Parts: sequence; structure tokens; C-alpha cells
Amino acid sequence: MKKLIFTLMVVLPIFYFAQEEKSKESPNVKECDLPKDFKEPIKNNRLKKFVAIDNGVDEKEVIIIRAQNSFGSGIYTVCVKGQPVQYQKMGTVFMREGKNPFNNAK
Repeated sequence: MKKLIFTLMVVLPIFYFAQEEKSKESPNVKECDLPKDFKEPIKNNRLKKFVAIDNGVDEKEVIIIRAQNSFGSGIYTVCVKGQPVQYQKMGTVFMREGKNPFNNAK
């Protein structure tokens, strides 16, 4: 009985952590098919300027389609060149979702 319990204690966490995660990199392209009367949820010129520089486009081509703000952080989905891209805010800094700012390996 002890062997069975021990085996279950070892095997169950392995199966739990071995599950594949869904990729966040391929959001639905239909998100950027916006109606002509679409109104952005927030007006954030700093975010638009950062996204425009990050992607090499004009600020007018960046459309914020979703914003989840909280105290000191947030997650934003923007359309750039017809493709949805997620950005996150930590404090006063914006960065693309999934990028590691501390990765210095070259």
C-alpha cells in the first residue's frame, strides 16, 4: 500500500506538469477586422508611440483594441499592420508580451 501511494505521489505531479501550454503567440487575426465606427477603449499615446517605434510604423497605424488596466500594470492588445500584438505594462514600462527584458544572452 505504501508503494502504491508513493508511486502515485511521484507520477501524478509528473503528468500534471507535463501538459502542453497553449501558445499566446498566435491570437486570432479576426480581432483586427474592426468596424468603421470602432472606438478605442482607452487613449494612451505613450503606448501607441512605443508600439509604433517597436514595429517601425506610424502612430496612426496603431489601434488599441483591448485594455486591461490595474494598479501599476496592464495588458493591452493592439493591431499593427492588421496583426494583433499583445503588450504588457509594468510600472511605467511597456514591453511585448512574452519577451524577457533580462535576457542578455547573444
